[in-house]
Amino acid sequence: MFTQRPSFRYIATGALVSLFTLTFLIIGTGTPRELSSKYILKAPSRPCPASSFSGNQSWDFVVERDGNNHGLSEDQCRTAFPKLYNELDKSSALRADRHFTYKEFDSRTVDDGMVRGIIDRGELYIVDYAPMPATATRARATLNSLYRALTAFPDRHLLPSIEFTFTTEDFAGDPNGSGPVWAYSKRDSDVSVWLMPDFGYWAWPEVQIGPYHEVRRRIAAIDDGEFQGDGTYVPGLQFQEKKKQLVWRGSLATNPPVRAKLLKSALDHSWASVRVIDWDNENDIRFNLLPIEDHCRYMFLAHAEGRSFSGRGKYLLNCRSVVISHALEWREAHHAALVSSGPDANYVEVDRDFADLPRKMEYLIDNPEVAERIANNAVRTFRDRYLTPAAESCYWRQLVRQYAAACDFEPVLFSTTRDGKTQPRGVPYDTWLLMH
Repeated sequence: MFTQRPSFRYIATGALVSLFTLTFLIIGTGTPRELSSKYILKAPSRPCPASSFSGNQSWDFVVERDGNNHGLSEDQCRTAFPKLYNELDKSSALRADRHFTYKEFDSRTVDDGMVRGIIDRGELYIVDYAPMPATATRARATLNSLYRALTAFPDRHLLPSIEFTFTTEDFAGDPNGSGPVWAYSKRDSDVSVWLMPDFGYWAWPEVQIGPYHEVRRRIAAIDDGEFQGDGTYVPGLQFQEKKKQLVWRGSLATNPPVRAKLLKSALDHSWASVRVIDWDNENDIRFNLLPIEDHCRYMFLAHAEGRSFSGRGKYLLNCRSVVISHALEWREAHHAALVSSGPDANYVEVDRDFADLPRKMEYLIDNPEVAERIANNAVRTFRDRYLTPAAESCYWRQLVRQYAAACDFEPVLFSTTRDGKTQPRGVPYDTWLLMH
């Protein structure tokens, strides 16, 4: 709250209101210790208002009811997705004793493929938008998802104000030499990178994958069945009815050392349906492309990293199939929920060179009950919980909270020019969207 100074006691009411409004716009909440045209230092402490279940303390996450709810409360998010914030917690721990300064943040140039924005009282503003020769759809998809997570949240005005930069590339360049940046994936050594949900949670048109909620519907239809428009019911595939093969379609160019070894290990095995796609060849795409939902018709799904993460991973984990992945170097937000051994295993991990792939495939084929248990665990863990649209929006808002806690500054949305005029530093997202 702001308190009125005694010296202003007798100023006319209209002038006082104008001054109060201008002060509010410039310095936001809290009491600043240092003021600049772009940011203020945070006050020593700023407690966050507690959230609640709105009186329903026995609430449990039910995917049929809550899976597409982008506006779950903070407590509901933590109850539903206890493993979701693992990567954010690690990033926060790295900055527990030394917060990011505005100088550090501002040192990162907004290069090609990058966006700089402000979130002020839950509203999104675009400050800078670099050229996007190859990733424009990624940027728009990411911004749309973030905007949805904010606007769906009834208490968004209580979210902290932040200034952030994200990259639409597969990974953040120069991750340790500049200020903080949001990216779709990171390695453990990338200490300045904060994980955000990838663009595919909105849509991925370049590889002919539509809106995420629609992909999930088509996947569930293959595994669980669905009613047609005329009311007839088409049953889904039972796990043991699926093709007893390991399927993979992709390009070698994005990660030859890893993906070539997958091809080599699968070569000449009857259980393998592994093919390379040349994305520059229309005939090759027509012959080899497999719609993402049709991957779920196979019992086993191969996963291999690309230049960094592989965007198909979350789609595969939506299937009631066994995902088989090499040891992963690049982290994504949902990876803390991956379990590779024991009764709760929800995927199978092989060596990074796929040398043990044949042995593990033979075991799974010979033990179908083990394979089916892993597939069912994947559905319960990912399709019906950690990879729901609700989980994505929960993650976005927690990213805002924990990133804010790691910064010692808050952005100033309106700056003052030398002639005393105020001007906004960013364009409201709903306005910006109409201009791009």
